[in-house]
Amino acid sequence: MGAPGSHTKRFRPLRWKLTLSYTGVTVGALLTLELILLASTAVVVALLLRSGILQAELIESVSNVYTPPFQFLLSQTPPDREEITNLLKQIDTVADSTIPLTFDASDQLFIVGHDGVLLGSNPPDLFGSSSIGRELSVDALPGLAAPLQAALAGEEDVEKLYNSPGPDESVILTIPIWDEAHERVLGVLVGVGKFPTVRSVLGSIIPIMGISFLIFTLVAGAAGTIYGSVAARGLSARLDRLSEGAHAWSQGDFTQLVADASGDEIGLLAYNLNQMAGQLQQLMETRRELVIVDERNRLARELHDSAKQQAFAAAAQISTARKLMPQDTIAAEVHVKEAERLIDDLRNELTNLIEELRPSTLDEKGLASAVRAYSKDWSRQNGIEVQVNTRNERLVSLEIEQMVFRIIQEALANVARHSQANSVELDLFYTNVNLTCTIEDDGLGFDPEQERGGFGIRSMQERAKTLGGAVILDSAPREGTRVSFTVPFEKPGLNEEKVAHE
Repeated sequence: MGAPGSHTKRFRPLRWKLTLSYTGVTVGALLTLELILLASTAVVVALLLRSGILQAELIESVSNVYTPPFQFLLSQTPPDREEITNLLKQIDTVADSTIPLTFDASDQLFIVGHDGVLLGSNPPDLFGSSSIGRELSVDALPGLAAPLQAALAGEEDVEKLYNSPGPDESVILTIPIWDEAHERVLGVLVGVGKFPTVRSVLGSIIPIMGISFLIFTLVAGAAGTIYGSVAARGLSARLDRLSEGAHAWSQGDFTQLVADASGDEIGLLAYNLNQMAGQLQQLMETRRELVIVDERNRLARELHDSAKQQAFAAAAQISTARKLMPQDTIAAEVHVKEAERLIDDLRNELTNLIEELRPSTLDEKGLASAVRAYSKDWSRQNGIEVQVNTRNERLVSLEIEQMVFRIIQEALANVARHSQANSVELDLFYTNVNLTCTIEDDGLGFDPEQERGGFGIRSMQERAKTLGGAVILDSAPREGTRVSFTVPFEKPGLNEEKVAHE
């Protein structure tokens, strides 16, 4: 397990991921807005071109500006063709500042009188050097016939006054020039040129939008990064508090709570985890109390079954010796020696109980070393030879070692009390997944079918069950007893942290 700071570092990349996500969302939203604006412009231009609104605007603009001068020239008899041509040459320079939508310098302009005679053109030789003053054939220009005839007839429907004869962007506009009374058409102003299209409009807009997009992207990216960093800092700090709380709980400290009073999902998670920590704290306290009660009951039974009985027997021997002392000192001495033996057994029993309450320090010695040290003391106290064998010794969790050590203590205590054995063989065998322990003595043994065992056997079975294992008893009268159990190294509910032992 690492320190809480190591858990905090794990969340630091999340802060930058969130910051980048805010930046990406901001820039992506801006890009989407630019694309929507560009697409909307294309759609609007396409609709305007298809609806004829732009053409009508151009016709109306040209008509308003140029009808008065051409009206004056066409009302003369005969019309001044030279002045008409000169006026047509001036349209390019005047139109750029007057007409919203107009032709450029490469376009063609000409005037046709009410009788179909060509009165002027720009360029002058548009239909040939000798064409001015003569009747203009409607076939001289593809697509001219319909709008020209409509204009000469006084048609005011704009849709009939223009024509797009080819697949390119060219358009023919015809603008009727009325007299002052608006009673008859004096002539028609005809323009042939390139009209705005979706492609041309977008071609002029895209460079402007590209520059604005670059500037706005930099500004929006910087703003998104700053906002994202501020927002992500708060979120990562809340996750850090959750991580620190979880780390404290993994160490068994359930008193540390996560401070997060917000009402969102993380706040709700913190609240539920705090509730869980409180329940686990209560559960640990309850478990600790139950263990204490269970251990007290076991000690009470042990003291009642052994120490109390031996003390009572020693007191009886001393009482008998006191009565015999005045009459028969030899007989009294026999009872005193028996009382001394019982007191010595009582002392050994109490020593064993004290050792069980204060076992060898497992976190300093490790299970195998602690078992060897305890077996050596136990052998010296009880006069029973003990041989300890270990194979493939490895590191396991401290909780497993404590439980196994308690089972071994209980098994050796039973040997000392009941077996009258001369020797005991204790084996500890480690594998990659479990630990197997065997305690075998050469004592009196018993019939497992008849002898159900006292509290010691039940205690061993309960401890092994807690570890996910089981105790197996193999015994027969006058053939000794063999106690074996196997426990896994990893079991749900146990602290699986591996503790290094020297």
